[in-house]
Amino acid sequence: MVIDGIAQGGEGVGRWDERVVFAGGGLPGEHVRVVLRERRVNYARGDVVDILNASPDRIPPRDPYAGHMPWQHIAYDAQLRYKRQILIEQLAKIAGLRDIPVDQTLAVSAPWGYRTTARLHSDGLIVGYHVASSNAIQPATIDPLLYPALNNALAALPGALAIEPVHELFEVLLRVSETDGYTLAGLDGRDDLRLTAARWRARCQALAGVLVGPQLSIAMGADRLTEDLDGITFLLRPTTFFQVNLAAARALLGLVQEGLALQGTERLLDLFCGAGAFALPLAARAASVIGVEAGGGAVEDAIAAAELNGITNVEFWAGHVEQALAEVEDRVDAVVLVPPRRGCHPSALDELLRLQPRRIVYVSCQPATLARDLRVLVEGGYAVLRVTPVDLFPQTPHIESVTVLEYRGI
Repeated sequence: MVIDGIAQGGEGVGRWDERVVFAGGGLPGEHVRVVLRERRVNYARGDVVDILNASPDRIPPRDPYAGHMPWQHIAYDAQLRYKRQILIEQLAKIAGLRDIPVDQTLAVSAPWGYRTTARLHSDGLIVGYHVASSNAIQPATIDPLLYPALNNALAALPGALAIEPVHELFEVLLRVSETDGYTLAGLDGRDDLRLTAARWRARCQALAGVLVGPQLSIAMGADRLTEDLDGITFLLRPTTFFQVNLAAARALLGLVQEGLALQGTERLLDLFCGAGAFALPLAARAASVIGVEAGGGAVEDAIAAAELNGITNVEFWAGHVEQALAEVEDRVDAVVLVPPRRGCHPSALDELLRLQPRRIVYVSCQPATLARDLRVLVEGGYAVLRVTPVDLFPQTPHIESVTVLEYRGI
């Protein structure tokens, strides 16, 4: 079979027996053999088992068995090219947007050792990532995607578990501060994990704290770390949403600032605001800012950071975006929109069309749902000025992007 394209999820795409075949591990231009694991009427899925004619974009993977970095066999410049191609195809196919400017993919992180956060799993004996479509755990004593300090903490955990293994599955959360260099962790499970946390801290001096218990409510040591962005000090728990590293956060903030083109008099909404990574720096450029976030812990962190930094023209609302927007009656000049992978609730888009902000900057982590939502906004009177794909996750097919929209009317 010849691979002639690449899908949003990162699989190669070809045709066999009048079906579209999604082939894991295949690259455009390659002639391959594929073992099918799923057959449907119009498509099939499988995995490449033999490469008869390799693409020049193919390189040897660092760890062929590490399923959490499925693009490690692709040269990095080709990864950037493929991500832009996927984004362009999704915008055209789903939203009908074929003549809009899409920038070259912006590389903002080193290809390896860039992640300052991680979510792993343990069965009490091994620590690692879930195998795709399975609860089985693939050991990860060293992960080449992680910031070095996180690998140091990760390497110390199996030794703590070996003394008295835990018998229930639990999650392992890791976060490092690039500003201060210390690490914070969480152990989320049904067992009492306090002794494990204490043993872990004893084996890793850079581990400033471990949170355990229901909703990680018990802190063994520090319960938050600090991170500085654009002159703002943020307070972050292991579970608080923040970008995967400071380089990524700076790049996205710069694109958002440029796209909003604030003059200092605007009323700004930051929707799905997390810990305020956009809302707090943008407060210096706007008259007022409202951040909306469903995660109560993130809102608490955002409020604490605003108080710590003396920022008084920002308020944060805890709740679902679509419900919060329905309560907004005053004018809104600009919106930052950072939804999860599922995109925006339809009623949230309806409310945005009711409010008609002059500019919307949509920060997306999923091209298909971005395209779906853009179609609604464009039909409601918005023009897409610019789309910039941003590579926050090298060695994976995950695609971040920043889209700038302006209201032109219907």
